[in-house]
Amino acid sequence: MEQTNKQIENTIDVIDASSRKDFVLERLNKRNKDRQNYLDVKLEQRSKETQQNEGVDFFAQSFNQRASSLEQRISTMQLESGDAPLPDLSKHFANITIEIQELQRYLTSSTMFLSDFKIKSCQNMLNALTSACDEARQRLMPKKKFGFSGKKLAVKQKQPPPALSKVDGPEKKKTAESGAFTWTIANKNKAHIVLRGEEVNGLDITISNVHKCLIELQGHPGSVQISNANQCTLLCGPVARSLFAEQLERCTIAIACQQLRLHSSRATRIYLHVTCRAIIEDCREIDIDVYNYDYAELEADYAASGLNKSQNNYTDVADFNWLSPDVHSPNWALLKDHAAPNWSAVRRDFKSSCASDDNVIDVKEASII
Repeated sequence: MEQTNKQIENTIDVIDASSRKDFVLERLNKRNKDRQNYLDVKLEQRSKETQQNEGVDFFAQSFNQRASSLEQRISTMQLESGDAPLPDLSKHFANITIEIQELQRYLTSSTMFLSDFKIKSCQNMLNALTSACDEARQRLMPKKKFGFSGKKLAVKQKQPPPALSKVDGPEKKKTAESGAFTWTIANKNKAHIVLRGEEVNGLDITISNVHKCLIELQGHPGSVQISNANQCTLLCGPVARSLFAEQLERCTIAIACQQLRLHSSRATRIYLHVTCRAIIEDCREIDIDVYNYDYAELEADYAASGLNKSQNNYTDVADFNWLSPDVHSPNWALLKDHAAPNWSAVRRDFKSSCASDDNVIDVKEASII
């Protein structure tokens, strides 16, 4: 009997030892698999970081070389162009302007993998280059200033009808002759202004000092710049390059563009289609939603502008005053549970609210030559 019990105990010990061995082996195998998976994940992350760093390093080297080359060319031009004829200077400045624009597009297309600080520093370099080029142009080619006054006198002698003077006819002529902008809307109050395709297509449009205006750009401008607008609505077709806006307050904008830059603005709503990353700085209370302006030639203008209609990064906004990558900026937000505006109703309500005001200017039918 005792011998039988010993045999049973030995058998149990053998089974227990075998179970413990299997258990230990299983734990060792599991630990080895976990460790191998951890190493694989770390290796993949390191590979991605290396590729990104290589992309950032290449961008920084290429961007700095091109910016330094442009800066040197502007400085050299100012030193050596004392006796150069004006056509040669004009050609040189045009080439430099084109290269600055190409460098701007290079930065814009690289914003997806650059930090906000890097984008801001590169943009500051581009702004400095643009300012240096403009200052050199004004210093070396001063004859344009005389051209303005001559054209201005000619316009006054023609004595345009009052309807055209309300639309800033002489001001448009001035900007067209300078070559800087084709059309400028300035110093308007409670005006409904509509510029159609032939008046904006491929051109640079500037808007400044407007109050309680409804402005419609039904075409594909080359770029749009807005400065100092209060309680205004801007409805714009596809813009080939960029929208630059500053000092907007309580405004509404609907625009499609390659790049958007908004500075020093507050309480502004933007219905946006942007193919690159939008940038804001010194702004607050900015609401953003998807672009929804519509008019008869919109599809044709999309094709002519070169914008990719299927690519819209309106949810990706870089706030240069908020550099924390883990916390959303409090200066802007996406509109939620908000009905899309009916622009026909907005247009009708604007006209109705201003119908009794003698100062209202409706220039949508004006002929701009």
